[in-house]
Amino acid sequence: MPLTRRADATEAGLCAVAVFARNEAERIGPCLRALARCEAAPRLHVTLLLNGTTDGSAAVAERVMEKEGLAGAIYDIAYGDKSHAMNLFLHQLRPSAAHYAMIDGYAEVEPPALDRLAAALRRRPDALAAAAVPRTGRSAAALRQQMLDYPGLHGSLFMLRGEFVERLVAAGIRLPRNLYRGDGLIGSLVMHDLDALGGGWVTERVVVEGEASWTVPPAAPWRCRDVRRVARRMLQQGRGRLQTAALRELIYAGGFPSLPEDADRMVLDWIAADPEARTPALQRDPFARLALALMRQARPEPSPSELEPRLLAARPG
Repeated sequence: MPLTRRADATEAGLCAVAVFARNEAERIGPCLRALARCEAAPRLHVTLLLNGTTDGSAAVAERVMEKEGLAGAIYDIAYGDKSHAMNLFLHQLRPSAAHYAMIDGYAEVEPPALDRLAAALRRRPDALAAAAVPRTGRSAAALRQQMLDYPGLHGSLFMLRGEFVERLVAAGIRLPRNLYRGDGLIGSLVMHDLDALGGGWVTERVVVEGEASWTVPPAAPWRCRDVRRVARRMLQQGRGRLQTAALRELIYAGGFPSLPEDADRMVLDWIAADPEARTPALQRDPFARLALALMRQARPEPSPSELEPRLLAARPG
């Protein structure tokens, strides 16, 4: 049994926060300190999920949570996959709460953001999720406008209504392992209200709160870590384009119960069914083509122990 605070969902204002991080020792401290500065901090329960982390993030996070007085728990998952970590949080590790916020471990939440997301859900009883917008970055203004024009969720910060999460879990819906855009699939689950075949695509089920924001430090082209991060993101985006195309066809044929266990295997099967039409052209999408080559390399299945969360620390609220 996790040593986390358990709370009834009717507890006034409780917000459970899931922070997902992989080798973010430099950024996890600022991320957690930003949560401690939030107006909602006294009502937060923070679950930090370190997936495939080997850089000492856990020790940094434990010191910061202790110093800042943040209630919650830190888990280590050997398998480095955010979508799997999201499944663990939703189905196994979350406390009962009125709202659930999802945050990337390199982002810093601005102080009023969580309260503003929760307030947006209170104002809009028809909405199942609330999305925050970026404040910094070269593409922040364009992304912010895009989200306002075409509502959707961004993985760096969004909030789900507790009642929706309970229904998602009761339906047994899990994200495929190795899915790059897990937030995109959650957005689809929200827009369809868990029914891809009969629920329609209703954008009003997501409210984009333009006054709730997060920040990230700018990438520096002279820092090797930032160059590697950008290159990895471009490769992952190519992988994500393939996964999204295959996933869209699958769920509109069989609904969300047809979600596969592994997103990469789904792509390989999808391409094998029509390789001439579905194999990405090298000159048009070189990153997707490279991602496909990597998918085709044989990889061992993760062992049960690699997939299990290991409790590292807990701070009761």
